[in-house]
Amino acid sequence: MTTTITTRDRFEAWLRELDEITYEETGHSYKDLPDQQYRDWFDEGLSPEDAYYLMMENSYPGVETSNIFYRLGESSIYTQEFDTFSDADPGL
Repeated sequence: MTTTITTRDRFEAWLRELDEITYEETGHSYKDLPDQQYRDWFDEGLSPEDAYYLMMENSYPGVETSNIFYRLGESSIYTQEFDTFSDADPGL
């Protein structure tokens, strides 16, 4: 018996990988962010990593993703850069 992997299966795997990346970077699921054109991005051949950065750019234009802490469910975005470890806010 052979197993057929469908486009739907590949898309669902792609979404799972996108969700893992998003959770690692933000602590939240991609489902917690504003809706995006995920299926179009998949069909265009974007990797889940590229989709993550495009999703962040679309959701929070002008904010560099490497310097952001996302507080989803709130109306504002909190960003903070640290010069040294001692500058870190222990309350985060």
